[in-house]
Amino acid sequence: MKDFTHEFYRKYIEAIKKNFINIIRFDEFFLLSPRPNSFCIIRHDIDRKPSNALEMAKIEKEMEIKATYYFRTKKYTFTPDVIEKIALLGHEIGYHYENLSDMNGDKHLALKDFEENISLFRRIYPIKTISMHGRPLKSFNNLDLWGNSNERRLLFQKYGILGDAILDMDYSNIAYINDTGRNWSSTKSNVRDKVDSFIKTDFKNGDALYSYLNQNPNSKIVFQIHPERWSSNNLDYAMQFCKDFCVNIIKSVISGVYEGINKR
Repeated sequence: MKDFTHEFYRKYIEAIKKNFINIIRFDEFFLLSPRPNSFCIIRHDIDRKPSNALEMAKIEKEMEIKATYYFRTKKYTFTPDVIEKIALLGHEIGYHYENLSDMNGDKHLALKDFEENISLFRRIYPIKTISMHGRPLKSFNNLDLWGNSNERRLLFQKYGILGDAILDMDYSNIAYINDTGRNWSSTKSNVRDKVDSFIKTDFKNGDALYSYLNQNPNSKIVFQIHPERWSSNNLDYAMQFCKDFCVNIIKSVISGVYEGINKR
């Protein structure tokens, strides 16, 4: 059984269900008071291939869990029909924003763009939580859109946002596990999808990750998955593998450039 297939994804979910009673969405988490001592949040970033997201959402529905799906507003991702179908399966829909990158660092234009895009989403689904898209080919960090914590609080009140999946989570004791770069390392091939956590989440391969999830995982987990990377047939698997391999090379070059700039 190969990792990054829907068959292997089912194994991960089975292990999570074995160890977690609270498998919740981000909107549910932000509304809970007090917060649970143990939980798993499954987060999906839909960068491309919305049809893959729908396949994964159906698997999760079948396995009786809920997840949060963050969609970009690009024409190859923003598919109202797919978004509606995923929402009807019981999952949360959120906005995967990249406005500062799209507006080349102009914060005024970026906030205007954010407001327009949120309105576009809310014709389909009542968006309550958001997460930034890293856009490694751009030099702007989309998290910078919100300024300091006070500015963010006021802007979120204005736009009716409960929270940001990165900025409004204390990850210090959360295991943040993500498939960025088609691997299970928190730093390899990863330019901006990082959090400040004391919990080690570097795994050699899928078998090591499965063993961790199945045996004795951290009591708090955010499991971050890109559905485009996961396949149900050999052709799609081979094509996505080649694409991820090439993208990782580009990311490694960009990371080197950013590191050089920061050292100046």
